[in-house]
Amino acid sequence: MATVSRVLNDDPAVAGDTRENVLRVIAQVGYAPNALGRSLRKNSTRRILLLLPSISHEFLSSVARGAERAAFRRGYQIVCSVTHSNPDLEREYVKMLIQRSVDGILFTSSCLPASELSDISAHYPAVMCSGRVEGAKLPYVGIDDEQAAYEVTRYLAMGGCRRIAIIVHPEDYPSRQRLKGYHRALEEQGIPDCPEYRVRGDYTITSGAHACKRLFSLPQPPDAVFAGSDLMAAGVIRRMYEMGLRPGEDAAVFGFDNIDMARVLTPSLSTVSQSKLQMGRKAMELLLERIENPGRRQQNISIGYKLIFRESTRRIHNN
Repeated sequence: MATVSRVLNDDPAVAGDTRENVLRVIAQVGYAPNALGRSLRKNSTRRILLLLPSISHEFLSSVARGAERAAFRRGYQIVCSVTHSNPDLEREYVKMLIQRSVDGILFTSSCLPASELSDISAHYPAVMCSGRVEGAKLPYVGIDDEQAAYEVTRYLAMGGCRRIAIIVHPEDYPSRQRLKGYHRALEEQGIPDCPEYRVRGDYTITSGAHACKRLFSLPQPPDAVFAGSDLMAAGVIRRMYEMGLRPGEDAAVFGFDNIDMARVLTPSLSTVSQSKLQMGRKAMELLLERIENPGRRQQNISIGYKLIFRESTRRIHNN
């Protein structure tokens, strides 16, 4: 029994002939180790809990795919759960970590307070990816949202746009950072900050369409719209057509995320491209480091991004 155990655990001390004999018999009898028993003995499940607010968002699906690939390469399985942005449901899933049903937890967003997230991270392996919660003390992987928004707004302003609107979710940390970048660029370019050009959205096509109707019903409608997600930008483009306007000509439209839809919209959408797969991979690798080296201090990781210019900003290209 001890020899079989050493073979199954890749003990280098086992002689080659012995290893081959054991593996041959294992194959003949169709033996499979009891995963539950092994996890109890080793105090490890080799499973990671991945929490998503929704399974319908293409951006987060790509992040999850990158995380899953990284986990699989290291011999871990993913348990994916959807919270629907419900804090009580999220707490129920976190109990899986507390009860040691999983080895660690990867948040892609959270509606729990910063203090609660900090407490979880202080006692258990946890990492936040993409949807950061301000003040939460747990390792984070994401982009510099403020700088990305600054570069988009500056690009629009340098292209001659003076009435630049922005659609964001005011309670969302990345959106608040993007607002900071937006304001910084406006101030730098000497453009007045008009509250009516700041409109709320919830990352959906419908909210983008509603925001568009409100913006283009103003006495002085915007000449550029910066949407905090490509889905909201798609809603803007659709509603502009319904209002008899020409996206890209009457007003520039800029999105965020570079999902597949951005390339096939008419006009194709200028957007901020984040490396979604890399973000998920880095976040998972960071989490596994916390699990396997709990005493090591963990740092936040910043992922690169780039601005993609397409037809929805052609009025700037033509200037």
